[in-house]
Amino acid sequence: MRLLLSILLLAALIFGVELESGRTYSGPEKLTVTSLGVSMGLPYHWRAIAKKGEGLLLFQETTKETIVMHSKSMNATEAINYLNVPHYLDKDLKIFPQERITKLNSRIYRRAFSGNDVGRNSSYLFYVILGPQERAVVMSAHYDAAHESAMMAVTTYIAQTLSFTPTKQLKSALHDLELRLKGGHFAYSKLVGDYEEKRELWLCSDKRFLLIEERTVTGGMSRIQEQKLGKWSVENTRLLLQGDDGLDQLISITFQDEALLFDGHRGFELANHHCK
Repeated sequence: MRLLLSILLLAALIFGVELESGRTYSGPEKLTVTSLGVSMGLPYHWRAIAKKGEGLLLFQETTKETIVMHSKSMNATEAINYLNVPHYLDKDLKIFPQERITKLNSRIYRRAFSGNDVGRNSSYLFYVILGPQERAVVMSAHYDAAHESAMMAVTTYIAQTLSFTPTKQLKSALHDLELRLKGGHFAYSKLVGDYEEKRELWLCSDKRFLLIEERTVTGGMSRIQEQKLGKWSVENTRLLLQGDDGLDQLISITFQDEALLFDGHRGFELANHHCK
């Protein structure tokens, strides 16, 4: 019996515990996170929970420090571009890149960010950890500035212990939002006041987008059409459109019966003849 327990413990330390959605895990532990396609170390005094469509959340047991991890598809150039632009943590909180990008090694990039939450002593760190076949994990840490040295050590440890599982073990790859959107052509309609608005959206693989908005007054008496270009990315479960005109749009994306909902409106996937 003792020998069996020793073998099971050794297997857990080597291969990690398979993380189940909705269940909380406590460190120190080695976790295999199928939704991200990685194995990683969970530090002492930290807990982890994964929720469908929301990535992996890590939180400190005694403080309010949090770390959120999401899977993405990007190469080194795209990782640098990702760290060079502002990001939204929620609808109202936008954070901006500070200092310079730190390249820890050939696959790990890090940059500090600051937010528009004036009056709060908050700091942010973003990591991009690159894997094979343009697989990547983005890790964002939100913490009190007074704990910067400790958070730097913890996040560096997580990034360096993270390893990507073989592609065949990435069971949720088809459900990864960015992979689903990349290269897609989508159309959906919604009512905005007295207007019926039809949106047609092309999300190119080079992260450029084309958006055509057509507004029709109720009754079809008047029609207005606009065309917008810019860059697109995924922030948590939302699509971020950064227009070349300087205006940003956040669109909530959810799944329903295998279909995508854009701000709660069913989207239809069409053939993309505009771009790949």
